[in-house]
Amino acid sequence: MPVKINYQLCNGCGICYNVCPMDCYGWDEEKDLPILAHDEECWHEGNCVTDCPQKAIELKYPLQLW
Repeated sequence: MPVKINYQLCNGCGICYNVCPMDCYGWDEEKDLPILAHDEECWHEGNCVTDCPQKAIELKYPLQLW
C-alpha cells in the first residue's frame, strides 16, 4: 500500500481527498475521514503528503529495481 493515513493525526479536513490528481482517495461517510480507495492508481506524486496540514499521511515509494 503506497499511502498510510495516521488516523490519530487526521482531522478529516479532506485536503488529501481534494488534491489527489489520480482520485485515489474515497470518503468514509460514517467516520467522516478519508480512506485510500484506489491504491493501485497512486503515482507517488505526493500532493497529499505535502498539503496535509496535520502531517497525517506517509507515502511509501516503491522499491526500485536496477
